[in-house]
Amino acid sequence: MNNKWRIIFTSLTASIMLAACGTSDADPEKDTTGNAIEEPAAPETDAEENTSSENETEIETDTEVEASEDVMKDAVETTSDEQDYSMMVLPGYTLTSEEPGRDSLYLEEDSEMFMRIETMPKDEESYTFDELYENMGELLTASSDGETPIEITDETDLPQADDIKSVKGAVVDSTEGYFTGYVIEREDKLIRVTIYAKENNEHMEEFKDMAATIK
Repeated sequence: MNNKWRIIFTSLTASIMLAACGTSDADPEKDTTGNAIEEPAAPETDAEENTSSENETEIETDTEVEASEDVMKDAVETTSDEQDYSMMVLPGYTLTSEEPGRDSLYLEEDSEMFMRIETMPKDEESYTFDELYENMGELLTASSDGETPIEITDETDLPQADDIKSVKGAVVDSTEGYFTGYVIEREDKLIRVTIYAKENNEHMEEFKDMAATIK
């Protein structure tokens, strides 16, 4: 009996070893339980990440442009009484001349919130674009009781239009108020606008969008 069980045990052991060897060589794509082994996902490359980021930026910019156009759909073209320009004016705002070479576009429900507009022909060369921007910075500093203006670097925070050749802006937030200035270069003129407000609010965006239409 002992010999019989010894022979049976030896045979079973050999069979198990052979089965194990056969399993390891049969399919490298499966583990010992017979389940498929999942391949690790390929890491996203820098190029793919950059492309994705650029696409997201383009979508955001397009959305902002469409939103701006939608806001301006009710604007009415208005010509300055004293200066050589016209612009699109939204309902609730009035364009008026303060003095020769200087107009004001003010919010009708609060006339203390307004945008001063100054234009000059480029052929007169009284100021270059950079000189006018520097002078605007001095004006913002004086208006804010000595605070230093911060240049606006995000293009979406600047007036945007296809026929604007160059644009720069600066902003200062002080106890005197919230002031923003833009210098815009068009084909035939330079434009400086200065927005005066008590605080940053939704009207600042509307002033910016209207400033982009001055031509």
